[in-house]
Formats: sequence, C-alpha cells, structure tokens
Amino acid sequence: MSLSRLPIPPLPPRSLQKGAAGIVQRSFPSGRKNFFRLFRDQPLALTVTLNVRKDAPPQVVLHTDLDDAEPGEWRDIPFSTTDGKTFALSLTPPRCGLYRFRLKYSLDGGDSWYWDRVPHSYVLVDPPSMRTVRLYTLIPSASGTITDWKALLPSIAAMGFDTLHLLPVTQMGFSDSPYAAANLFDVDARYRDPADPRSALDQFEDFVETCRRQGLRLCLDLVLNHVCSDSQIALARPDWIVPDDSEPDDFKRAGCWHRQTWIRWADLVPIYYDHPSSAVRREVAGYMKQYAAFWSHYAASTGGMVRFDNLHSSNAEFIADLSSFLRGPFPDLAILGEYFTDELTLERTVPEWGINLLLANSWEYPFGPQLRHYITYLHTVSSRLRHLCAITTHDTGVPAQLFGSARSALPRYAIAALYTLGQTGLVQGVDAGVQDRVPFIGKGQKLDLAPNPEFADFFARINALLARHDLFKQNGNLVFVDHGHAAVLAAFRRDLSEKAGAFLLLANLDVHQPQTLTVTLPDTGLVFPVTVQDALTGERHILPGPTFPFTVAPCGVNVFEFPTSGT
Repeated sequence: MSLSRLPIPPLPPRSLQKGAAGIVQRSFPSGRKNFFRLFRDQPLALTVTLNVRKDAPPQVVLHTDLDDAEPGEWRDIPFSTTDGKTFALSLTPPRCGLYRFRLKYSLDGGDSWYWDRVPHSYVLVDPPSMRTVRLYTLIPSASGTITDWKALLPSIAAMGFDTLHLLPVTQMGFSDSPYAAANLFDVDARYRDPADPRSALDQFEDFVETCRRQGLRLCLDLVLNHVCSDSQIALARPDWIVPDDSEPDDFKRAGCWHRQTWIRWADLVPIYYDHPSSAVRREVAGYMKQYAAFWSHYAASTGGMVRFDNLHSSNAEFIADLSSFLRGPFPDLAILGEYFTDELTLERTVPEWGINLLLANSWEYPFGPQLRHYITYLHTVSSRLRHLCAITTHDTGVPAQLFGSARSALPRYAIAALYTLGQTGLVQGVDAGVQDRVPFIGKGQKLDLAPNPEFADFFARINALLARHDLFKQNGNLVFVDHGHAAVLAAFRRDLSEKAGAFLLLANLDVHQPQTLTVTLPDTGLVFPVTVQDALTGERHILPGPTFPFTVAPCGVNVFEFPTSGT
C-alpha cells in the first residue's frame, strides 16, 4: 500500500496590513485587560486623531460586533470628520453584554486600508437600572408566608429601597436550607398561605406582580453549583452528581475554604458539569440553564437581577455559556455575582461572563483606616469592576455582632451608600436593630422584625440623597479630608458634570465616644466662610475656612450640602 499525502491548505493572504507606529491617537483604551464599561443608554463616544501628512482624504472605520441587527455579527461603521485629522463616532449600544471593536483607516481616500496597531478594545454594557441599586435582603424563613412578605413591601419601599433580594424560595431538602434545593422548579410549601387556595408558585407569581406595582425590582438567587443530597436530581439522575466512593451514598460533598480549613457541607452535593460524557454534560447544562431561565423570568419582569451564589466555586465554562444564554430572552437582566477572588481573575472573567455587579465585602473592614483604604480601592477599579457595597450579608452576622452595636449600622450604611458609587444594601433585621443574625436555615417561624423608626427614617434619608444626586454615582470625585483619622471617615464629593453640587460627608465608626477631627477641604474654589446645611437634620453650620475642627457623635453621621452659589 502506497503512502498518500494529505492536501496542504492554502494560507489566505492578509486583507489589511498593520499600520505604522505613531499614526493613530485614541480616546479609548485597547486590549483585553483594559476593558471599560457603559450603561446601555449611554453613548459609546470615540475620538481618533491621525498624525500623518495626507495626499488624499483619510478615512477611519470602526470594525465591531456591536450590531443593532444581529447579535454577534460584525460590521464597519465610518467615523465623521470636519478637518480630515480628528475623527469622531458616537453610537448607543443596542443591548447589554460584552462587545469588541478595532479601528481600520485609509490615508489615500480608501484605495488601501490598515489595521490600527493596537489590539481590539472591549466594552461591557450594563443595564441602565444598575446606576443605583438600593437592595434590601428579605429572609423568607423569618418572614412568614408569601402573604406576609407582601405586607412588608410598603415599609421596604418607604425606606427608599428599590430592589428586593429574596434568598432562594425553591423547595428545600432535608436540611431546610434555602441553598439546598430538593426541587429547583417549585416554591417551598411552607411559604404558601393556607388561607389562599392557590399553589405556592401561583402565590409567588402574585407576589412578583405586587413587587412590580410597588416599583421594587426583584433580585433572585440562583444556586448553580449544588443541590441537596435528597434532591430530585440526585435521586433521578445520580450521574449528574460528582461521585465520591468514600461517601456512603457515593456523592461528593460540596464545601468551601475558610482560612486554611475546608468546611464540608453535609447536605450539599455538587453538580457534575465536568462529566466525562459529552452527552451528560449537555444534559446537565441544559437542565440548569432552564432552571436559571425559570427564575430569571420573574426577576426580569420587574426590571431586576439574579444573584449567582458562590460564583467563585462555579464551573467557568458553564457560567460563560449561561450568561450568554440569559441575555437572549432577558436582555436587560442584571447579574450580581457573589465572587470573591483576586483582582486579576476578576478582570479576566467579569467581562467574559457579563457580570454586572460584584458583591463587595466591606464588613471585613471594621476599622476606619481599613475601610477608608477599601472604599478608595472600589473607586480605583470602578471603571472595570462595579461593586454593590452592602454593610453585611445574610450569613455574615449583623452590625451588633460585627461592630459592637446595632447603631453602628447607621455610619456603616452612610459610608456604603454615599461614599461608593450608587449600589448598596442591607439585610432584614438590621433595620430592626437586632442583636443576632436572623436565621435563614431551619424550619423557622415568623419573627417580629418591624423596623426601628429611627433606623428606618435614617435609611430613608440616606437613600433619598443617593437617589436624588448624581454625584454619589460618579467616580473620581471623592477626596478623603480626615487626615487618616482612626474612627471618622470624612470625605468631600463634588459633581463632575455640568450640574453644580458638593457635599462634605462625616461618619463616626466609634460606637462609644464622640470623635473630634480636623477637616481640610480640597482647593475647589469654595469661598469662606460658607454656610452649609446638614441634609439629614436640616441644621446649618458655618465653616470658617478650608481647615477646621469638627466633632461627630458616636455612630454619628453628618451630610453637609454646600450651597450652589458657593460652588
């Protein structure tokens, strides 16, 4: 038998050459690591300057997959110019997601074309609803039936929260944990109001409609990594669960690392996304995508979001596929990730997975210097990584446990809301001033978690400020003016847009003692003496000059608004 030779494929010629160095000057970053972000209703405005002598009218074109007709299709969009040197283009993204673009240019009127020397640019487009997220986490197991949840909505809205985060409401397994589902497609029967003849799922759908009418967006948890060991999946399709022959039921147990210790969750078994059979992998992924879509549909109907639980432990390939899948039927659905990992990993995976918000962990910084440094970090990375800065979560403990007093929630919330970039939140029970974490695992019973009137009024005032003033959503406009004080965080924020406005913010983390500090305002053209008004109390104060002493009460907050004429 003679040896045959397989054909050698032709190498297609390059259609465009790479341009020379130093010709193109850009107004935007390039390269995968330098991705940036826009909201969907925010124009992508690009400016290009060609530094070259020309014999014929030059042209510049944007080659991009930011297509308003067919997702994923690439097209060429011409820039406009008035002088033949500076070129401009502005277009509004048609939908949320990750997009790429690169420049092509001609120096001879279109006879020959060159690629820009730099790599593609990447822009992640977020839902407009994410400009502000004032999120209130409701603990279903402590809040009675779905009818009881509905009764709580007016007080939640009255405090100025615009997003209601529900822990998973799926049918629970033997451990009675909302994160250990037995049935991924039904509401747990314990939440059904027996006085209402409808099913639990029917009652839940009515609850979703009530949220929408109240103007509350829903944030629903998606638990994608594991199910309960007695779940429908484990019983009907044991091949969809990661095996472990050291366990009595042959199912591996899920868990997490805490410091240097592996914590084994006895009730949770991990889903086998990496099954060696491609057919089984497709089955698993398809089923879990339908689970995600089932609950995303309810969140999207309110203009809300889904929360990817324990994202740092998720299967990366599945998450990328799932995010893209959900963007189809729910184009403005936002994704909040519980995702704790290093910054390099975040900047690589967040755009690929289309994660709109990351959960910040401000509760890990109890003291002033630590928290000040963390807030600065959130601002530094905000052009690429957007964070929701809640003061605690449902499983971290409440302020009374973490910071020594229930009243510590007041300065912590002021900092989380007004010192960051417009996305914040708190957990049910914090507004009631509870001393211990509200239990979310177990059969539970309805608890009296009525908001403390003082706390509720404070949160309402802070949320109203956040909703009313764009400067609290801007990056690059926060300057700490407290000289590194150990307990008080004082910051100056000025509106960077054409609108005038400025605030001096002071928050005392000390739960026992008033603190006196020296404040030094930045040189922004303020004319002294100036009279400022505390936006929380209405009291007026005269600031004699840019440097002055001030005393803040224990757990005290002052929000001084500068008069428009003084800015």
